[in-house]
Amino acid sequence: MTTKTAQTAPALVPLHSDRDCRAYLLIDEASRQAALVDPRFDLTRDYEAILKQRGVALRFVIDTHTHADHLSGGDRFRNLCGAKVIMSAATKSRVPDLKVKDGETLQLGGSSLRFIHTPGHTPDSMTIFDGKRVLTGDTLFIGGAARTDFMGGSSEQLFDSFRKLEALGDNIEVWPGHDYNGKESSTIGRERKTNKAFMQPTKADLVAMLAMKGELPANMAEILSFNSERGLTEPEIIAPRDVAKLGRPGVDFTLLDSRYMDEWQAGRIAEAVHVPLPEVRDRWPEIARLKHPIVSVCRSGVRATYVMMTARHAGDKGWYLLEGGMQAWKKAGLPMVCDGGGEPAVITSRFATGGSCAAGGGGACAANG
Repeated sequence: MTTKTAQTAPALVPLHSDRDCRAYLLIDEASRQAALVDPRFDLTRDYEAILKQRGVALRFVIDTHTHADHLSGGDRFRNLCGAKVIMSAATKSRVPDLKVKDGETLQLGGSSLRFIHTPGHTPDSMTIFDGKRVLTGDTLFIGGAARTDFMGGSSEQLFDSFRKLEALGDNIEVWPGHDYNGKESSTIGRERKTNKAFMQPTKADLVAMLAMKGELPANMAEILSFNSERGLTEPEIIAPRDVAKLGRPGVDFTLLDSRYMDEWQAGRIAEAVHVPLPEVRDRWPEIARLKHPIVSVCRSGVRATYVMMTARHAGDKGWYLLEGGMQAWKKAGLPMVCDGGGEPAVITSRFATGGSCAAGGGGACAANG
């Protein structure tokens, strides 16, 4: 297979590569303009620090598809710095400022980004091609492919999307939206020779290979509500040290902690009310009667946001998200209590599980490992 001539590409900065869920920063060095690809809402402040450290202005936030396994940070960066949110023209999401068609290009300073419609995992999946590499989102993983059994996925369309990527040339680098094999990147040529999904000779073969169903992603309804409608406005997000401005907890407002019992026992805010996330829907009448406003609390802010999406669907207003959750609360040196004496701690629950998009080996969105 011949290799296409590469264009001048922006610099690539992989973000939180210690996680299976990946994000990327693309930087046009000459103009110092940047695009953020598939950022997570709960890591917004981390991204801000990286942008400041590198001295770049964030111009675009690009979601490669409507995510069902994590909260997108695009809407928040639009609120914080005016970045434009970009998604595929095939998306039904109401979040993006710009919806791009297959083959459409976007200028990032002197660099050019081309968007390739690559449905399969979802109808709105797209790949970003910068002349040197492809950011494949959940279309193509290293050694595998994403599931196609929910959210309008199609193995037949995924087969066609693979052929679009294959036509770019063997030397084109592959940077996926997830990694379950401990590998940061690959190439089209390497995947063509080693990736069983990518190697399937016919649509029927790929359909047979991916003919599997698994549990839907945990909290999928709340995640899709956040990613498809809108996230949270800045006035709905409160920093730990600003909570005291609301008055007396339990009297003027409520702190609602949605962590698991072992997390709660290890370290909590003394006046908080405890309703673990799996119990929230069943106990909603009880929650709705709590003193408003309600500050939603968890370990890092993710589960607390799910609770706020449940409140939104119920039409219950007057909610705040504790930014950074109990991790930020403890870091700020604010008072905590715990059961059994000792130093209060913010722990990861032994009951916590990862995303449930997996079918076969791998992780949150993998069809095979």
